[in-house]
Order: sequence, then C-alpha cells, then structure tokens
Amino acid sequence: MTAARPPVPGALLTVARRIADKHHADEGEPITPGQLKTRLGVTLPLATAALEQLSA
Repeated sequence: MTAARPPVPGALLTVARRIADKHHADEGEPITPGQLKTRLGVTLPLATAALEQLSA
C-alpha cells in the first residue's frame, strides 16, 4: 500500500509553481523534489506532492 501524499495548500502551490518555473528558465531543466524542498523549506513528501500536482 502506498502512503497518501500530504495535501498542498493553494498558496504553497502558487509559490512552488513560481520557483519551479524560474528554475526551469534559469537552468534549462525541471526542478527536483529535493531542490524544491530546500527552496520552500518544507518536507520532502510535501515538495514531492507539490511537484506532482504541478505536473498533473
């Protein structure tokens, strides 16, 4: 059984999108969950859930 991803608050998702878009523009590649975790100051599961929602 796979653990459910934590819910991502809308405001956090908005910031995550901005960070992910800027990272892609600057670096030419998508941001990783670990990089997003560091930039947002959140847990890895929350950063991963945010990226999953952004790419859905």
